[in-house]
Amino acid sequence: MHSPGDIVVYRHHVCKIAAVREAYFEGKDYLELHALFENALKLFVAADEAAPPALRPVMTRERALALIDSIADADPIDESKLRSKASTPTLLERRLKEEYDKRLKTFQPEDLLPIMKSVHERTVRREDAGRRITATDKKYFDLAEGLLCDELSVALGIPRDKVRDFLVERVKDAERRRR
Repeated sequence: MHSPGDIVVYRHHVCKIAAVREAYFEGKDYLELHALFENALKLFVAADEAAPPALRPVMTRERALALIDSIADADPIDESKLRSKASTPTLLERRLKEEYDKRLKTFQPEDLLPIMKSVHERTVRREDAGRRITATDKKYFDLAEGLLCDELSVALGIPRDKVRDFLVERVKDAERRRR
């Protein structure tokens, strides 16, 4: 059971359990969650529905570091499979969006990496061709990066605004060691 003061991840929101409300609504117990990185966001979750994957503990420091170290080897989303189902660029964008959404709905930080890796590779290809990032790619990259950085901030005990720099340096170090 969860207790007030516990830090958890509900869906993708890093939250502190503010209270356990007994018989709060329709006779059910509810957890009152306060998001750490979204001011004034309060969530009420039925205690009997507060289970993985929707609600889980924040990853450990060790798991966070292992996740960061796996970024360089993470596979992007396989666009060739999506291309076979899409006859036009518009349909490909729609299939990519569906794939991004599918990975977000697992509520697992590991599933954010393929989104970020795919968007990065697509953006590099587009820039090399003289084009800009698509609105869909920008939206999903920003979302995935923000969600990942929120949890990593808590897991690693570093300020949220320092996580991106930490990620970049750690990934660069891992790539140097591999060479």
